[in-house]
Amino acid sequence: MTLWVWIALAVSGLAVIGSATFAVARALRAWRTFRRFRRRVFEGLEDVTRRVAVIERRLGAANAGAARLQRAQAELQASLATARVLSAALADVRATVGYVTGLVPRK
Repeated sequence: MTLWVWIALAVSGLAVIGSATFAVARALRAWRTFRRFRRRVFEGLEDVTRRVAVIERRLGAANAGAARLQRAQAELQASLATARVLSAALADVRATVGYVTGLVPRK
């Protein structure tokens, strides 16, 4: 009867050792997967950070371009106002010339 006890104890010990080995192998694989995942996440974050920096530079350039455009638009509005004043003055001169030439007899 003691032989059966030792055999059962050996089978139980092998089962414990086998399941412990299986658990360690799974834990090791999980740890490696976690490290690989973490590395990829950090690489992805670095890539996102790099892209955000590029976008910030482009937005800065776009803001500078928008400021130049606003200055140019203000200059254009000033030039258009000057042109309207000159056009009105020219219309006054033409009206006066037309009035004066209307009084002169024609052939």
